Amino acid sequence: MDTFMLCPLQEGYGFTPGNNLREQATEGGMPRQVPFFIGAAHQSNVSVALKDERERQYFWAFWRTKQRKPDNWLWELSLDNGVKEACECRFTSNSLPSESMRDGRVIKISFQVYVKPVQRDPDLDQAIVEIWQSGVAENPIEPIPNEWMPDALGVD
Repeated sequence: MDTFMLCPLQEGYGFTPGNNLREQATEGGMPRQVPFFIGAAHQSNVSVALKDERERQYFWAFWRTKQRKPDNWLWELSLDNGVKEACECRFTSNSLPSESMRDGRVIKISFQVYVKPVQRDPDLDQAIVEIWQSGVAENPIEPIPNEWMPDALGVD
């Protein structure tokens, strides 16, 4: 699998998570929803800065190879975990790359990619939700002296 070498810019970066639900509108009330997909693709809007004409040439050569044979490549992106991690990406056909110029020189290319979701541990997700719902995540230090210490010392 190829690795895309140009680093994505933070400015204008964003991703939309894939939707794993099938939804049906009802005549009244909330729609019916059922899990339908596992691992629906995310979509990410990205831009890459170009230091020189060689990087521009590299980008367009890379893009053309993926037009001839659409397949995934690895790229370091930040998704729903909030940290950069290796992600499998593929160019979308809906959003073609566009160049931005300054002083007659291309400095940035913006485009959209599909991103294969990184599988997350459902038990860890549940633990995170429970910690937040218990209130400990809002102020994790406060319970230590006020609640846990009296119990630890046997004080009533």
